[in-house]
Amino acid sequence: MSKLLVVFKREYTQVVKRKAFIVGIFLTPALMAAFTIIPALLFQSKSNKSVSLAIIDQSGMEIGNKFEASLKKYKIENSDKPYYIVKNIFTLDTNETKRFQHINDSLSQLIVNKKLKYYLVIKPEAYFIDTNIYLVTNAENFVTLNRFEKNLSNILSTIRLEMSHVNLNVDSILTLTKKLDLKTKDAKGNMIPFTVKYFSAYVFVGIMFGIIFGYGQLVMRSVIEEKNSRVMEVLVSSVSPFQLMLGKITGLGAATLTQIFIWFVIGMGIYFMKSTFDFNPAVDRIIFNPVIIIFFILFLVSGYILYSTIFALIGSVVNSEKEAQNFIFPITILMILPFMIGAYIVQEPNSTISVTLSMIPFLTPTIMMMRVIFIAPTLTSYSLFSGIIGEAMIGFFLIVLSIVIMIWLTSKIFRVGILMYGKRPTLPEIIKWIKY
Repeated sequence: MSKLLVVFKREYTQVVKRKAFIVGIFLTPALMAAFTIIPALLFQSKSNKSVSLAIIDQSGMEIGNKFEASLKKYKIENSDKPYYIVKNIFTLDTNETKRFQHINDSLSQLIVNKKLKYYLVIKPEAYFIDTNIYLVTNAENFVTLNRFEKNLSNILSTIRLEMSHVNLNVDSILTLTKKLDLKTKDAKGNMIPFTVKYFSAYVFVGIMFGIIFGYGQLVMRSVIEEKNSRVMEVLVSSVSPFQLMLGKITGLGAATLTQIFIWFVIGMGIYFMKSTFDFNPAVDRIIFNPVIIIFFILFLVSGYILYSTIFALIGSVVNSEKEAQNFIFPITILMILPFMIGAYIVQEPNSTISVTLSMIPFLTPTIMMMRVIFIAPTLTSYSLFSGIIGEAMIGFFLIVLSIVIMIWLTSKIFRVGILMYGKRPTLPEIIKWIKY
């Protein structure tokens, strides 16, 4: 045990004494927060300049003029300045093909030259054929497109109703048939926007990916360096290969826990001072949710041990980092898979596919964490034997079981591989090491 502690202390101090470790403690959460907050701020940012547009109207129903009038209600925030300015409305007959083409080409050039943001084309019978009305632009803004679509829908609906001679006031019909703005609440009756959960899931999983992959590769590099420098031969003369492997994994794991503990202390400080920070209640229910915090720590630590064991195995059978790249690629795919299928997982966290994938030990830390983040804030009761908590506990147990198997398997290969030099061993040779 004393020899294991010596290896543990050596690996731990080598990491925590580095300037990169200290910088990473503050830089990692700062970057993750930036990746979450900056996109949200940019999405919510308001323009302080009017947007210019033009209209080509061949409808013969003055749709262009009606559309211009509908845009006057939009003002730049905290100002009476109009948000949209219609530069020109070109009213054309249906047979003015050459003039239409000339104007169309001229407006397209203005957009290319950034002198015009949009121009709307309204072809004949646009009120019956949807494809006869379209917007030309090089910059699609979701808010603007939604506004244009809503206003044009009302104008075209009004024209169609007037042409159908319905015996009701047009405004009354539009009021009766207006689009529903459907709000969503969770089982607690709270409203946590989907975007908050979505970005939070990716931030938590991103932190896990960075720590597990980063520290896991440190284990691999350490083994490769000591193997190539022949220091390994000296080390195994004093400690057993199993003690050496376990000391490296636990030493670097302790450095990871140190980092997490510091983040936890900082987080608790923010929690007790959050009244001075104007926290969004939806964000508060995510980052300070005890279920999310507990499982984040459990999955981060267990995921690190599982993958670090694999990295230690890789380091023992290769002779250089270049050779190791072929083995690292499959691990990288496993780690980034949640980012690739995350859009499905967050929309259907309780589907059979999501549950099944989250029970695969190598995917459990990340995919199960995404599911926990989306479901935990809605819990009205807590049970260790049912719901997402029960599933997360099963997932954690499967990871622990996989860790035991991987440590046994890796220790068999590690004790032989660390003393093998030259040619990279083949799969049959590695199997012999396991049986040895």
